[in-house]
Amino acid sequence: MGDLLNSALINVFMGVQFLLLFFWVYWMFISFFGFGKAKRFREKRPQKRFLILVPAHNEEKVVGNLVDNLKNLDYPDDLYDIAVIADNCTDKTAAISLSRGAKVIEHHSKPGELRGKPYGIKYALEVIGEDITKKYDAVCFFDADNLVTLNYLKEMNNQLLKGDRLIQCYLDSKNPDDNWVTLSYATSYYYMNRSWQLGKSRLGLGNAIGGTGFCVDSHLLKEIGWTARSLTEDLEFTMQCLLEGTPARWCHHARVYDEKPESFIASCVQRLRWARGHWDVCFKYAPKLLYKSIKKLDILAFDGFIYLINPGRIILNSLSGATILLSTLFNVKWFNALLPWQIWLGLILFQFGYVTYTMISDSGKRLNKIKGILSLILFNFSYIPLFFWSLLTKGDKTWKRTEHTRALAINEINLGSAESAASKEA
Repeated sequence: MGDLLNSALINVFMGVQFLLLFFWVYWMFISFFGFGKAKRFREKRPQKRFLILVPAHNEEKVVGNLVDNLKNLDYPDDLYDIAVIADNCTDKTAAISLSRGAKVIEHHSKPGELRGKPYGIKYALEVIGEDITKKYDAVCFFDADNLVTLNYLKEMNNQLLKGDRLIQCYLDSKNPDDNWVTLSYATSYYYMNRSWQLGKSRLGLGNAIGGTGFCVDSHLLKEIGWTARSLTEDLEFTMQCLLEGTPARWCHHARVYDEKPESFIASCVQRLRWARGHWDVCFKYAPKLLYKSIKKLDILAFDGFIYLINPGRIILNSLSGATILLSTLFNVKWFNALLPWQIWLGLILFQFGYVTYTMISDSGKRLNKIKGILSLILFNFSYIPLFFWSLLTKGDKTWKRTEHTRALAINEINLGSAESAASKEA
């Protein structure tokens, strides 16, 4: 009986190691395409008409700066409108937005109705109605705490004219050097923007929209509809479009800067919401994407499936890592390593090296590289219990707002990298 159990455990952990090795190889293959300077799209004459939507809940401290920023985009004024969604606001968000020149759509939920960003957007789109496709070629989404490089609409125009229908611009942080928490967010952005987003873009795979700074073809928005109700409505909308054959595309040369929480507790609350939303979308759409990938041999659907099950990989990696450590310490006989430990260590060191490269190439002299790597390690380790707990509580769809207070103008952000500076000047 003991030999049979040992044999079964050996097979189980061999299978786990093969699965983890697949994830490592898959990620590394994509990440190699994130090296080097990103190619620019051919500059085209401004043609597309845009509606910029800004969902905002009690954002009087920051919304005015964003509206000023958007009013000064390097794009013809008559080709875009700005509308702030004052979602259940009890402050001066609506009044400030109007005074800065934006249109305002006020949304007041009825008693008992669910609240949050997805529902505010849904209401605004219903109010706008058929004008979405009659007056506009595309709709862009920003959060109220954001700032964006002035070339944003030019870049969206270029890619829409090229045929792209769902586009995510480069995600950056407005306050990376406040403390180690905000630094960890920024470091993770630089890392993912290259190793995942840019790499996948060069391979022709689908990208992921990140909740802000994304642009949607107005007819695609009408076709898909705004039915995303998860805590990560951006991820849900990405997968809805992918299932219909429209992958998200990447824009590396326009940047959106958002404010990240300075408090570690606030960071955990925010990331717990993201993790719950990710699990929700995973259970809802991963089986459909896997089925489509098998039935139609669709690599884009398979890639979307891999992205959705990523939290499962993190949990599996954590459990297997703990098991390997314990089995090594106590000399357990039923654990056999698939690869020598030196290779696993090499994979980890490659990841650290890649983080350093992305910070050098994309943040320039803005940030301390050693502090960035150390903060990211702590950041990622803190994600492990969040993914475990979010799996157990994924049914909790309570939207907990992140406080925003950094009222900066776009010219006050220290654009440290050559690419971001070029984006500002474009």
